[in-house]
Amino acid sequence: MVFALAAGCTRPLLDAKSQPIVLIVVDTLRADHLNCYGYSRPTSPASCALAGDGVLFERAYTTQTTTTPAIASMLTGLYPHRHGVTQLYFVLPSTMVTLAERLQSRGWSTGAFVSSFVMMRAFSGFDQGFDIYDDDVQTPELDENYERDGTTTVARAVDWLRSHGPRAFLFLHLIEPHGPYRPPSPYRERFALPPGGGDPGEMPDYQRLPELRTVDEYVGRYDAEIAAGDAALAVMIDALRSLGWYDAATIVLVADHGESLGEEGQWFRHGESVNDAEAHVPLIVKFASDTGGAPPPGSRISTPVSVVDIFPTILQAAAAHTDSETAAASDLASIARGGTRAAAPVTELENSGKVTLAGHGNDCTVRWALPAEIGADSSVFAATDSAAWLVAARQLRIDPSGADAQCAQSTARRVSALLTDRFRFRLDVPIVVRQDMRENANRVRYMAERKHNVVPLAAADLEALRQLGYAK
Repeated sequence: MVFALAAGCTRPLLDAKSQPIVLIVVDTLRADHLNCYGYSRPTSPASCALAGDGVLFERAYTTQTTTTPAIASMLTGLYPHRHGVTQLYFVLPSTMVTLAERLQSRGWSTGAFVSSFVMMRAFSGFDQGFDIYDDDVQTPELDENYERDGTTTVARAVDWLRSHGPRAFLFLHLIEPHGPYRPPSPYRERFALPPGGGDPGEMPDYQRLPELRTVDEYVGRYDAEIAAGDAALAVMIDALRSLGWYDAATIVLVADHGESLGEEGQWFRHGESVNDAEAHVPLIVKFASDTGGAPPPGSRISTPVSVVDIFPTILQAAAAHTDSETAAASDLASIARGGTRAAAPVTELENSGKVTLAGHGNDCTVRWALPAEIGADSSVFAATDSAAWLVAARQLRIDPSGADAQCAQSTARRVSALLTDRFRFRLDVPIVVRQDMRENANRVRYMAERKHNVVPLAAADLEALRQLGYAK
């Protein structure tokens, strides 16, 4: 099996549709802190209202628990070892074909509006195929990692969509739940929790806030950030409704990764584990009202899926899908109708000289730790029996409770081709690494010298947005 983007088409393209397609990524959002995923605090009315109009995928997983590798997988339909963005500040190679490029070539307007320093075009390469890539982030947040609040990002996105829709693809990235947790009023007060839960102990330096001392206080702030981001999402949804495009729109809401809140002793961090706290992400899809055979609104799907599945789903929604897409990805509409995935979703993380992998089977998740470099002649690949993964790799954990060796072997069988590809494949294009941006002084200098090529909203446009309630 080959996990790459095929160059040719195997059947004629369908007639293109005209409704908007909106991909919304909320950074660092745990699935289990949304009401529709079982959370008791009212953090997510807009997100869960969207789920009521669409399909909620109960077991969706990221490809990697850091931001740009995961989002690159959404935009290309490829796992990180195939698209090359395996770490922050790795730039997506120009040889990769993105969703925006596919749709732009078919006459769609394409716009991206992002909210974090790491998402800027110079450090991600994600501007490929976008008519506008608005990365005008100017507010210092953590370690001089500049960002932009969701209200501002959404206001710009709404203005662009109003001028370029409805045949438009909009990519929207919101940063609110990412630490440090400094939510605005009134969310900070509304979701505050009294001190409790003990001292979180070791946690990332950027997360420590002098006014907070206990776990519960931090969790209250995290919930408040989710609510603030959800309010920004509500503005986007309201805009689609006011424009008369909501019913016909395809809207995908997802997170790039979650956040550890005490799991395995890890507090308020991500990018260090493939446990469910970080790997399990919310995924909600509101399909266009005329999508043939779409499941009824409010459906919940328990089949494990991956963020790579967003790529063929959006292409199908745009009638730009062909049979020869990435073999590792599946159309979510098909899965929602009862279809299956050829391979189980995989989450990976490479650090400290090893690769940690999680295979998400139908009834359990299996994790392994392997050396970062494994030769193609390794015994892992010597046997044709995919159960060799159970012998050659050190099994770390099987969960949830009740999972057994049979479940582990079944999961190993369904991920073996992808994992073999992971260790055998070598990308034959250069990867641009912006290591200099890891230094705070360089970030500050870059921001000071940067020439902003984003045209500010005109006064008349801002006033119109204010009257509609889309800006302050």
